[in-house]
Amino acid sequence: MADDTSGRQDAQRARETTGGATSAATTAADLNKQIVAALGTIFVPSKEDDPGYKELEAYGISEYVTKKLENSETIEEFNTAAEQFFEGKTFLKLDEKQREEYLALLIEGTKITQEGQRRNLQTFYRTVRSRILTVYYKNYPLHEVKRNSKGEPILQPSDTHQITNPNLFKSKKLVTGWDIAGFKGPLSWEEEEQLRKKAKARLNYWYEGDLVKLNADRPPAAVPSKSSDGHDYYDVVVVGGGTAGCIIAGRLSERGINPKTGDRLKVAMIEGGDDWTIRDPGIKPGYGSAIRRRMCTNIPDDVGPEGTLPGPDYRWPGDVGGPGAENFRLVGGCSLHYGGQCWMPGEEDFNFYREASGVDWDLAKFGDAIQEVRDLFHVTSPPDTWWTKGDQIWADAGRALGFEMRATSIAFRNSLGTFYDGDFLSRYDSKGTSLPWAYIGLNNGLKVIPNAEVQRIVIEKVPGGRPLATGVVYTDKAGGSHQVRAARVIVACATNWTPLLLYKSGYGPREFLGDKLLVENKNVGHHLSGDCDLHSSVFLEEPVTPEGRQGETYDEHGAWTSTTPRPWGELAVQIRSSAAGRAPETVALGAFAPEFGWGHKEYMRNGAGVRCILGWNTHLGAIPWSWRVRPDGKLERVEIDLPRVDATVREAGEIVRAWSEKLSIKPIKPDFHIFSRPSTAIQPQHRVGTARAGSSPETSVCTSDFDCHDIDHLLFTSSATIPRTFFWSCGPTAVNAAYGWRRMIANHFSTGCSTKGFA
Repeated sequence: MADDTSGRQDAQRARETTGGATSAATTAADLNKQIVAALGTIFVPSKEDDPGYKELEAYGISEYVTKKLENSETIEEFNTAAEQFFEGKTFLKLDEKQREEYLALLIEGTKITQEGQRRNLQTFYRTVRSRILTVYYKNYPLHEVKRNSKGEPILQPSDTHQITNPNLFKSKKLVTGWDIAGFKGPLSWEEEEQLRKKAKARLNYWYEGDLVKLNADRPPAAVPSKSSDGHDYYDVVVVGGGTAGCIIAGRLSERGINPKTGDRLKVAMIEGGDDWTIRDPGIKPGYGSAIRRRMCTNIPDDVGPEGTLPGPDYRWPGDVGGPGAENFRLVGGCSLHYGGQCWMPGEEDFNFYREASGVDWDLAKFGDAIQEVRDLFHVTSPPDTWWTKGDQIWADAGRALGFEMRATSIAFRNSLGTFYDGDFLSRYDSKGTSLPWAYIGLNNGLKVIPNAEVQRIVIEKVPGGRPLATGVVYTDKAGGSHQVRAARVIVACATNWTPLLLYKSGYGPREFLGDKLLVENKNVGHHLSGDCDLHSSVFLEEPVTPEGRQGETYDEHGAWTSTTPRPWGELAVQIRSSAAGRAPETVALGAFAPEFGWGHKEYMRNGAGVRCILGWNTHLGAIPWSWRVRPDGKLERVEIDLPRVDATVREAGEIVRAWSEKLSIKPIKPDFHIFSRPSTAIQPQHRVGTARAGSSPETSVCTSDFDCHDIDHLLFTSSATIPRTFFWSCGPTAVNAAYGWRRMIANHFSTGCSTKGFA
């Protein structure tokens, strides 16, 4: 393709992206755009044969940046505040050197004597810097994936591999942030094949073919009958199609029976998100199948599911619970986008469970469930041949302090060894997820009802008897309301959303529900616990990871250690090696990146800066704190043993500082600020416990067998049932569900069980 033709296509694509912004000129009347354009040339400078920000004005970059900048009064204040330092000249009248001096003056701040003005100007500077650098290094103007009316990425003509890397089809004359950073974006098919060949030679085991397939002779999806009041009726309704919901629904469809008739169970799984993850005919580890390859673009454009948080179409409204909340709406849920670190519960976990709520669980009872998850998640350890130089010197320094280096436990099958099949959605189907159980269910008549948000559980009060759960009410994508009846309702809505659904159904603490209370249990929404990661890093005097594709290794390939021997107790500390990610928009705003100018651009060039970074993920488990989820979705801390937590954080910081001094390559600059933050500022990650299992309704919401203490025919699964978290909840959540379906079949869906409620 000729360069001039490609250039015209790039410009046309940019016009479509920016809404017709084609002019490179800015006018005096458009102050915001002028200032953004001037700042852009400072943040990403240009010179002959070295294009930067200003060369993208032809594609409307300043207009695009300005659209999402608010508070024009502050922008004007930024412009005029320069007058007091530069003899009455506004920012726009300064020369290039003076503009840089002005920005340095704002960053330092002491010459701005009015506190309010200093705060406004520094906030504006940070905001506009973040916006400009993010847009530029996200590959503007090719930063968004073009999609059709159905939201499906538009592929290049004759593309048979669903490749969605825009840099493979652009003009060589167009230089974007990815080019400066040496970032190639998603893999081409040829690169995938090369990585597969390398992985097959390095891995102990390569799985050929499909892990699971849809059978051609599978029964049709369950068809509901009609209840006496005319509503659709299933034997079982599973509310939520995430990690636990897929496991429960899949196995009940496969192995459960209607105890009244002996027939196969009619199981419906209702999921608030889409179901495109299970439309492919199978799961092919290391390759991926057509729909997932197409929908997982690996480009974080805030439209598709990729990115630090899933895009708007894949996020629950309101982002309940804030950062770290279980907010992914898609069949497969959080298991689809977690990092792949897979902690299997051990003796310590079960000790904490029993101490927290009196469950009768132990490692022996969960043995089969743990093995099931190990098998289908394919829990393994990556080969140390995938370790970078940074991983090696990190481990050597840890050993010098007397720590034992352990192999990371990850859920990968046929991993390509890059971050593309690691964090967030994997288009290559190489990450262990709960989707295999969904396929098992589909092969046994599971009915999936996607894009349906359950509004409440139908709870009936029985005179002289216990309340009954008899169904759910849900809203479809078009806003239509539906009521479905069932003999058993299983809630699998994760830690944050489970109590919110129960509140809307009239079940929970009296103080939250007031006159809307139907059934009281003070533990609903309470006892939330979580672990946390404290990330720290150093900038070294020489690179420790390679350039280009070789440096795009998945950062959980390295080692980890514990600071204390087993058995681990409260506030156990585990430390994992960490390499800085290569996504340019994140690198540009990193702790070690220069503020602006040529220093920043050289830091970004071909990953020069990020390749010198080495990090520690310091993980605290079994933290002595407790939270509750309020009806508005906000988390409220109930208690924390602040002295103990603070002491552990300080001790962990001292260990990491000593570790950095043992590195064989000298650190130039550290970033250990995380250890100085007050523990009250730390938010719980990997949250559990808001409908926890336990021995009594005085301490829990459901029994050790997941039956609701207070409402018949209502059962629970998901991270909400785990009494207390120790480390990383995806593995324990899957194990809990794998144990849960066994108990549910024994108690509800086998010969001899109660037939009450069954048609």
